[in-house]
Amino acid sequence: MIPCAYFSNGKCVETMEAHVKRGLELIEKLYIKRNYTALLGKLLGVKPDVAGDILRKVYVLHDVGKCLETFQTRRGKFSYHEFYSYLVAKDVLREFGTAGQIASVAILLHHHDWVRNTLVERPPSLRLIKECPPLIKNLSGLTIPGEVPWNKPIEEYSSVEGILRKSLRAVYALLLPTVVADNYSAACNRGGAGSMLGKEILETLEVRGWDLAGCLSSGLR
Repeated sequence: MIPCAYFSNGKCVETMEAHVKRGLELIEKLYIKRNYTALLGKLLGVKPDVAGDILRKVYVLHDVGKCLETFQTRRGKFSYHEFYSYLVAKDVLREFGTAGQIASVAILLHHHDWVRNTLVERPPSLRLIKECPPLIKNLSGLTIPGEVPWNKPIEEYSSVEGILRKSLRAVYALLLPTVVADNYSAACNRGGAGSMLGKEILETLEVRGWDLAGCLSSGLR
């Protein structure tokens, strides 16, 4: 089974690999090559090259929760996937210490779902499809678990609130490029279907003359 990032009427119209690769192209050209990692490194308390590595890994992991067997077999929506992605990221980014915790919070917020009317639900199965871990390994070098390391949402949100209080700027310094790349990839690969900001991001990039991944009519200036 090929991991899918977006289904329409039960059909996969954007694979996870395509979604990640397209977004990484934008992150490299719009942020990393323009020395964004100097600022990011200061906020995270790490060297610029490490900050760039963390940013890439955040983007690769931001939708990993979509790899749950429940989602991939149901072939529909990915409710709460950002929370499941956060749990995986929190586990595998421990090597980066505080910066890794900040990175996992950025992943949790990549759909700006901090305020919810309902609690996150535990999925029927915590297993990821078997094709997902090797894909993530190939794209990021990270070894992710075969299951989402579940913990009670109320406990996690309490921890997240503490991180936001201490490191709000750092969280959003990672969140901004992640959201831009996420919506850009969706706009390029599936015409913006299921994306709230894809059209706006493409229009903004076109005004600036940035054809970063072949989706715009103008060239990079």
